[in-house]
Amino acid sequence: MKEKGRFLKQYRGNKCLNCNVPLDSIDRYCHNCGQINTTKKLSFKDFFDEFFASIFSYDSRLRHTITTLLFNPGKISKDYVEGKRIKYANPFRFYLSVSIIFFIINGLFIDFDGFSAGIEEDITKGKEALEKTGISEIDKTIALDSIKEHINKQLEASEHLSPQGRKIINNQITKAEGDLWFDKEKTKEEAVVYYKQNQIDTMSFVKKTTSLWSMYDDYYDKTGQKSVYKALTELKHNKSPFNKYIYHRAIKTNSINDNYGRELLEFIFNKLPFIIFFFLPFFALAIWFLYVRNSFNYMEHLVFTFHTQTMFFILIGIAILLDQIFASSTTLGIVMLIFLFYLYKAMRKFYNQGRAKTIVKFLLVNVLFFILAVVGSVITITGSVFIF
Repeated sequence: MKEKGRFLKQYRGNKCLNCNVPLDSIDRYCHNCGQINTTKKLSFKDFFDEFFASIFSYDSRLRHTITTLLFNPGKISKDYVEGKRIKYANPFRFYLSVSIIFFIINGLFIDFDGFSAGIEEDITKGKEALEKTGISEIDKTIALDSIKEHINKQLEASEHLSPQGRKIINNQITKAEGDLWFDKEKTKEEAVVYYKQNQIDTMSFVKKTTSLWSMYDDYYDKTGQKSVYKALTELKHNKSPFNKYIYHRAIKTNSINDNYGRELLEFIFNKLPFIIFFFLPFFALAIWFLYVRNSFNYMEHLVFTFHTQTMFFILIGIAILLDQIFASSTTLGIVMLIFLFYLYKAMRKFYNQGRAKTIVKFLLVNVLFFILAVVGSVITITGSVFIF
C-alpha cells in the first residue's frame, strides 16, 4: 500500500513516542506497543484519510467481514475458529455494533404512541361491548320485581305452609337478589392498612414488601404524589433506599396503566441489544449440547452464534428499510425465509455434516431458539417491571 501522510519515512523517529523503545526508520509501528512510528503532528486531513482508509480500503477488516458474512454462509465462523482472524472483525464487538445500529434504525420507524393508542382503543371497544351485552340496571330491577312477584304469589297460594317452609321461600328471594345485585359490602375492596415505620421494621422481608407496596400504591392513587421525598415525609416513613424504591415502583406501575405500557415498551426496546447479547450464550450452550459429539468447544459454538445473529440483524434491517422505502409489508417475510436458508447453509458449512443430519439439527435449533426466546421474553418483561 502506498505510504502517505504520517506514514511517510521522513516523519519516522528513532524511538517510540509512547513507550520510548528504540526504533529504526524502517519501522512503521513500534514492535513493543504497536503505536505508529511518526513525529508528524496530527492534522485534520491525516485524521480523515486514516479514518476512511480503514473503512473502505481493499484489505479492511470491516469489508472482509461483511462480504464474507453476507455471501459465504458459515465461512467466516469456520475461518475464525481455525485461526484465520487477522482480516475479520472481532465477532463479539461486531455483533454489538451491528445490533445497536439495527435497533437505532428500527426505533426510527416504530410508533410507540400509535401502539399504545391501539391498545387503548381495543380496551375501550371491549368495555363498550361488555356494557352492551351486560344486564342494565333497569333490566335487573324488572327481573328482580318479577321474581319477587312470582314467589309472593306462591306464598299467598300456600298459606298452609309451615313457618319453616315460608323461611325456605324467603331464602329463595334473598338468593335471587344476590344473584342479580352485588353486595356492596362484599365487593368493596378491603381498606388498605397504613403501618407506622416502627411496625414495618418488625415485619419479615416479604410482609414488609407487600405492605409497603399496598400502602404506597393506595397513597399514590389517592394523592397522585410523584415526589418520593414528599410522600415518605407525609407518611412519616424513613427515606431509606428500600422505601424509596418501593414507592418509585408504585409510580412506575401506575404509569403502565396510564400510558398503556408505552414507557415500559420503550425501555425494553432500548435495552434489547444487550438483553439478546446476554441470552445468546445460553443459545450457544444449547447448540453445544446438540453437537456434543462434535470437536468444537463452547466458545467456537458461541462464535458461530454471534455471526449468525449478526446476519439476522443485517437482513432484518435491510427488510425494514425496503418496507419503508416502498411502503410494503411483504419484504420482512421474504427476508425471514432467506435467513432460514442462510442458517441451514451456515450450519452445513461450519459443522461439515450431511444434508439429513443438518436438516434435523436445523429444525431442533429453531425449536430451541423459540423456547429460549419465550423464556427470555418472560424474564425480560418481568425484570423490566422492577427496574425501568
